[in-house]
Parts: sequence; structure tokens; C-alpha cells
Amino acid sequence: MSTTIREAERIEGFLRTATKLDGEEWTSETQRKFQILLIQNHEYLKDTDNAQVRSKLDEEQVRALSSWDKEMPYEMAESIFNAKQYEDPAMRGRQSMSPLIKLGLAYYEKRNGTTKVFISDMGHKLLDGKITFDEMMLEALLKYQYPNPADSGYKTWNTKPFINTIRLIKRVNELCASFGIKPKGISTIEFGIFVLSLRNYEDVDDVARKILEFRQKLESITSDNEREAFSNEFTLNYLSNFNNPLKNCKEYTDNMVRYLRLTKYIYIRGKYNHTYVDLEPRRTTEITAILEKDNGSAQHFTLEEWNSYMGVYGTYKLPFETIEALTKIAKEIVNEIGQLEDELAVNRTDTSIPITIGELKRFIGNRRAYRTRLQNLRIKQEVHKDYTKINDTIESLKDILAHNKTNLAKKLSIELEKWTNVALNILNDATLIKPNSPVGDDNEPIYTAPNGVPDIECYYQSFNAICEVTMLTSRDQWYNEGQPVMRHLRGFEKNNAVLPNYCLFVAPSLHRDTVNTFYTSVKYEYEGKPQRIIPITIKQLIAILTTVQTVLLKHKKFTHHNIKELYDSCVDMSQIVNSTQWLSEIDGHIYQWSNKMLA
Repeated sequence: MSTTIREAERIEGFLRTATKLDGEEWTSETQRKFQILLIQNHEYLKDTDNAQVRSKLDEEQVRALSSWDKEMPYEMAESIFNAKQYEDPAMRGRQSMSPLIKLGLAYYEKRNGTTKVFISDMGHKLLDGKITFDEMMLEALLKYQYPNPADSGYKTWNTKPFINTIRLIKRVNELCASFGIKPKGISTIEFGIFVLSLRNYEDVDDVARKILEFRQKLESITSDNEREAFSNEFTLNYLSNFNNPLKNCKEYTDNMVRYLRLTKYIYIRGKYNHTYVDLEPRRTTEITAILEKDNGSAQHFTLEEWNSYMGVYGTYKLPFETIEALTKIAKEIVNEIGQLEDELAVNRTDTSIPITIGELKRFIGNRRAYRTRLQNLRIKQEVHKDYTKINDTIESLKDILAHNKTNLAKKLSIELEKWTNVALNILNDATLIKPNSPVGDDNEPIYTAPNGVPDIECYYQSFNAICEVTMLTSRDQWYNEGQPVMRHLRGFEKNNAVLPNYCLFVAPSLHRDTVNTFYTSVKYEYEGKPQRIIPITIKQLIAILTTVQTVLLKHKKFTHHNIKELYDSCVDMSQIVNSTQWLSEIDGHIYQWSNKMLA
């Protein structure tokens, strides 16, 4: 996948913009127009704190890019595009369209001597909400192959990259088991070297052995510097026919793992730079069925056949969608749920399994969602049984803060949602803490919560709240979180009008524009009515958790009323005259609250 769209969730925004060109001739001018439309819709050149983005732009153009809550005139977007003086302007549009074409969301077709661009059946189904983003991604990746009629290169390749990635991981694990080594998938370093360069499905066994040889040599080196030197030298030699292998191995691995994780078939071990990409054990039945049917070899297509195959949803027949296989999957989930229910001492649910394919698919989806609820309940119970486990959360939040300035920021945003969810389960006696980030079967977030919903919803006996988190610290924080957070809270308020509603906003640091926006909402109004928003830093969240841990270890009572007391003090604006003072007062309220709780 191209790194043009590094965050997979941005694909829908690019696709929605592309609908404005549906059926148009795909000329250099149209390609240029597509890139201008992306700028107009704030899908491109968003980070105006970035010097490279601001380069060659005047103040008015930077202001237009920064005014994310206002509609940008097309003429302004075009002036921004022209000011950038791209060497090949049309190429920008082609690059931005490329991920949509590869995933089958759009396609090119020659009609009457001209090439036109169309949104596919799958693209329309995704935008209309008839299929989920995860369903689209799974089917697209299962189908994609090299060579194919839509790509001019890769003529000597013979592979379905996703299928053969699964096959390769499975084979490495099998070899490890045969050698008495604990299987753990393949490292991200191994992924960059061996997976991204796998050209032929027939090479899987040979490449699996090369991975283990490389791993054994790397792990035998004790010095970090020597390990890095060996890895770099090996990469340059092994990938001598590829462009800039050291840089591209890291960038494309990071990009592809995010995409593959969306299928729910990929399981991540470890964290940050020490991760392993493994197969999701709870999807073994599905994975086995796919690999028994599909050996990962490329099929022959004409361009018309390829466009239809990639662009029409459902053309890849999932081999496990039989009554027998789905029943097996359903039983596995029911058994796991039963174990969780016993462990958590909750009432057993109905275990009767339906008998038709449609009912089985719905049952499996519902049971997986219920399993996630039980997994979240387990987090809460584990922490409240052993207060020392709060240290894990505190240390993880400190780790996130320490890595904030590295190139791991996107991964860390997922980590921050995960550990903030755990923190909220620690803090008090909520009736329900509901994170909205999509999760895998292991209850690990795949990516951050989608647009349009709060990151986390919290329900208590005397109040309700949402929690929004971000790793952004620049003015992008204000764009991505300012208006959306207030919108999310207002929608939440309307749906939960009986009790007071709050929003806890957590970030590594708070940008002045973000704070000023929230200040206006709390002090005066948002859409005609004041709100209760409490912006805090990760460091302040750690301070709150540390206080709670000390209180609990002293066997003192701690409830949601104590948190509400803190929230109320932070949104009391009676003596606040500006946003700078408000931010300082919040820090003071946390300090005073901690002293009171520990007295």
C-alpha cells in the first residue's frame, strides 16, 4: 500500500471526495482537480504547524488551511495547490487516487477512447454504510494480487500479498515449534525485509527458513549497536534490487501492519519498536479455511474482469461461511464466553446456537461484541482485586509520554486510548465504561475511535461522561479535537439528559487554541448552552491515578462521587476571567483534591 494515506481511517474521506469525480474523464486536469478538492475538503495539507506544509504559502492561504471548521472556496484551494509548485501537479492526484484503486473502491475504465474514473460497487456500499470498513478491508486484501491488469509492473511476481503473509507467519511458527522454540510470529524488522519483498507464493517455505536464520544470528548479538549494524547490512544486501530499503522497510511495514490489523486476522505482540506480527488465535478456523482454499497464487484477469472482481463486494467467497464452519466458530466463542462468565461471576447467557448461515453470522457478531464487554469488565475486576496493578497503567502512561516526540505518535494514540480506558475503570465505580475504538478479538484497539463518536463513554449512578484523548500537541489538536469534542459531548448530552454530563479531555500537552475553545464552551456556551469539559494532560491523569492508588491501598472508600467533586471544581468558572487562568486553576484543583483525598 502506498504511504499516501498512512492512517487507513482517512480512506473514507478520500473516497467521499472522489465521488465528485465519479464518471469524469481521468485527464491530467482531472487528476489536478482531485488534489485540489482534497485540499478544499481539508483531507490534505492539514498540519499547518508543519513548516513543510506552510512552505511557499502566504498568511491568507495558511489561515484557510487552518480554518477547518469553515468551508474553503475552491479558488482558495486551487491557489494553495498552485503555490506549492509541484514538479508534476497531476501526479499528486494520481498518487492520492492510487489507494482507492488498489482497494477496489474506485476503478479506471476506457470508454470511447477515453479513460474515466468510477466509484465501484464496494465504494458505494462503504459510503452508504451497507458494509463496515473492516469488511471492506478484509475482502480487498484477500483479493489483491501481483501481477494484475491495473498495475503496469510486477510482471514477474506471482503472489497474493495478504494470503502469503498469513502463510509465511504460519510457516515460521510451525518451524519454531518443530525446533522447540516458542512461536511468536515475525518481528516488524523481519516483516520489512522478508514479507514486503515476497514475490512468489512458491517461495514461502524458503523465506520462512531465511527468517529463522536471520533471527538466530540477530539474537546471538548482544550489543545493540552491533545488532543494528548487522540488521542494516543484511537489509541492504538482501534488498539490493529495491529502492532505499532501510527507509522503506520501516515506513511500509508500519503502514501495512496497520492495514492488515483491520482484517482482525493479525495479532500484535509486544509494543512500540519491539513488536511481533502474529496470527490471531481466535480466528484459527477462518484462517485455516482460507489457506486450505487459497494457495496465494495470482489468477489471470482481463482489465474488465479485474475491475469487476475487485470492485464488487462479495466476489471473494469466504470458505468458512458454511453451516459447519460457522457452527464451529460459534461454539468456540460460546465456550470462551462461558469461561469469562465463570471467572467474572456473572450469570451465564443463553448458549443455544442457530442453524442457518445468516443467523449464525449475526450470532457470531453479537457474541464477539458481548465478549468484548466481558473483557472490559475483567479489566475493572482485576484492578480492583489487586491495587498494585494500577502501577501498570501509571507506567504505561509515563511510557507513552516519554515516547511522544518519536515517530511512534500514531501507534501511541492507540495506546493512549487503551490505557485511558483502563484508567477510567480504575478511577471509580462506573456502571459501564464503553470504549468506541474498534478492537480485535484480544480486546486490543486496532485503531482509534472513528469520527462522529466519543473515544470512551462512561456511565455512573449520579452522572455520565465522555472521554476524548489525543496525542496531538500542535494546532492540529485544536482542529481535530476542538469542535468535534464539543459536538460529541452535545450529542451525548441529548442522549443522556437525565443526569449531568461531562467530558474529560486528555493530551500530552494542551494547545492554547484548544483550551481557549473549551473555555468559551464552558464559560459561555456551545450551540446556546454551556458545557462541562475538563482538559488535562497525561501527567495530570497520572497524578490523579497515583492519588487513587494511595487511597485504595489505605483501604479508604473511593467512589464516583469523589471524581464528580473534582470535575465540578474544574468547570466552576465563577472566578475565571480567561483561558490561561482556567488552565492554571485546573492544575490547582487537582492538587487540592489530591491533598483532600489523602488527608
